[in-house]
Amino acid sequence: MKNAIMEEKAALRQEILAARAAMPFDQRKAADAAITEAVLELPAFKAAKQILCYVSMPHEISTKALLDAILRSGKTLGLPVCNTVNHEMQFYRLDAVSELQTGAYRIPVPPVSEDRILLPDAETVMIVPLLAFDAAGRRLGAGGGYYDRYLAKYPVKAVGICYADCRRAQLPHDAFDIKMNCCVTEQKTEEF
Repeated sequence: MKNAIMEEKAALRQEILAARAAMPFDQRKAADAAITEAVLELPAFKAAKQILCYVSMPHEISTKALLDAILRSGKTLGLPVCNTVNHEMQFYRLDAVSELQTGAYRIPVPPVSEDRILLPDAETVMIVPLLAFDAAGRRLGAGGGYYDRYLAKYPVKAVGICYADCRRAQLPHDAFDIKMNCCVTEQKTEEF
């Protein structure tokens, strides 16, 4: 059963990545801007003192404007650093975009030091990359399980960001998949 779910997720990832690659640049840019604007208007985002986010890769919704806005706001910004041995991640404080360096999977990361480790609380908002999501708030990610493991440990407000055409009625899932508190697309925000 588990293998069937994994195979279904893998096929869906390929389908969505192909659709994103075919998306016209102007359409993607407009959708990314609308998603950023909607996230910045979320009451939980406005109230949070600490935001955990990520540096987007080419196949993901762009977080550049979002990262810039968080840094300008005076909120504490944390970015993930992946441990490829135990497949867990930890968030470290980023004070300026110029501090970014290349980390695991060629993902830009902040400097790693004990004094930069961030521990979230219930008011912390985490912006989570989604390839897809469903009507119950379940997400389809890249497949490494990093976010699911992190969210299982820490009580944060998980805000998934995704393109509207990647919403599905139901995604293949198992007991380890953690639901989002809300998902933001260029068309609307859904609470779960």
